[in-house]
Amino acid sequence: MKTSLSSSLLLALCLGLAACAETRVTDRAVSSASRSVSAERLGRALLVVEAALPGDSPDRDVRAAEAVRHVWQALDFASGEVTESASEEQLLAHARDGGLDSVLIVRVEDYARLGNLRIGFSLPPVSWETNTVVSLRLRVLDVRTGAVVTDLRRDRVRGGLFSYRTVEDIPGELREVLRTLVVAG
Repeated sequence: MKTSLSSSLLLALCLGLAACAETRVTDRAVSSASRSVSAERLGRALLVVEAALPGDSPDRDVRAAEAVRHVWQALDFASGEVTESASEEQLLAHARDGGLDSVLIVRVEDYARLGNLRIGFSLPPVSWETNTVVSLRLRVLDVRTGAVVTDLRRDRVRGGLFSYRTVEDIPGELREVLRTLVVAG
């Protein structure tokens, strides 16, 4: 009885400690002085949103449309939009014609929930791991000079062993990445 109780307590303790979701954020700055851009510095911006999810993404088209919609909702300060693909020169010309200050290109490169279930001969005998993955590339162009002000990519993975992340968690993760990339004021 004592062995069974202590094994159960140990198992509960291990599950409790392991169930904490871990968040890993990785930045890859191509050309940027900082890890974020100020919405105030952007001024009136032309917002271009692209989705380039990996080809093996489940429900790729549905997820891409959802990600684009959430970016538009999160970045409500933007002044204009371009729905067809255009070169950066065309975007700059379009923004100049509209009297805008900058072009903000947000490219969603990953937007997924991943998971594994393992059954083995160990303690505990069953384990699972789920993660939400969001990767965004942010590129900001100065309309006046045509210069690239910011070009960086942020990857955010949240989850881990014994954590349960759902597809409903992904929009919140996307908003969190945007909040850290484009800061107010």
